Amino acid sequence: MTVTLMSGSSYPSWIRLLDDFTGVIVITVALAAVLELAFSFTYALEILSIGLLLTGVAWVVWGVYIMHSNTYARVFMIITGISAIILSLVDFILYTLPPESLIIFPASAMILVGFSRMVLGFLIGDIALWVQMLQVLAGILTINLAAFVFIFPNVGFEALIIFLVISLLANGLVRLIIGRTDIKEQCRQPSDASTI
Repeated sequence: MTVTLMSGSSYPSWIRLLDDFTGVIVITVALAAVLELAFSFTYALEILSIGLLLTGVAWVVWGVYIMHSNTYARVFMIITGISAIILSLVDFILYTLPPESLIIFPASAMILVGFSRMVLGFLIGDIALWVQMLQVLAGILTINLAAFVFIFPNVGFEALIIFLVISLLANGLVRLIIGRTDIKEQCRQPSDASTI
C-alpha cells in the first residue's frame, strides 16, 4: 500500500509554513521544558505539552489535507493527531495531579506520534530511501524514549522528562528536515495520483 499526496496544484502552501512553524516551536518548547525543570516539574510538563499539541494539529492537517491513501491510513493519521491533542491538554486540565501522574499523558502521546512516524516511513512510496529511514528511525526512537516512562518509572522524574524532551526534539528536527526536502514533490508525481 502506498500513501500519496495531493497534486501540486491543490497542495496548500500554508501547510509547508505550518510544518516549519511546528518544527521550530516543538524544538523551542522542548528546550524550554528542560530549563523549567529547575523551577517546576508541572510547568515543565505543560510546556512540553504545548509542543505535543502542535504536533497533534500537524498530524490532523496531514490526514485531512495531504494524504491520499486508503481510508484506513487516512483515519489513522487523523485519530492519532486528535488523540495527541487530547492527551496534551490533560496536563493543563488536571494540573493538580502529581507530576508522576501527569507525565503519563505526554508519554502516551509521544508513543502515538512514534507509531505515526513509523507508519509514514513504511507507507509513503516513491521517495528517497533516506527519508523513509528517517521517519522509521525517529518513530523507533520516540517510542523507546517515551516507553521509559512506563518501564522505568523509578529512574527519576528529571530523567523521564529528558527522555521526552529528546524524543520531542527528534520529531521537531525531522519535521524541519522533511519540510526542507522535496519529499512532497516526489510524492505528488503524476504516476502516483491514481494509487490508492
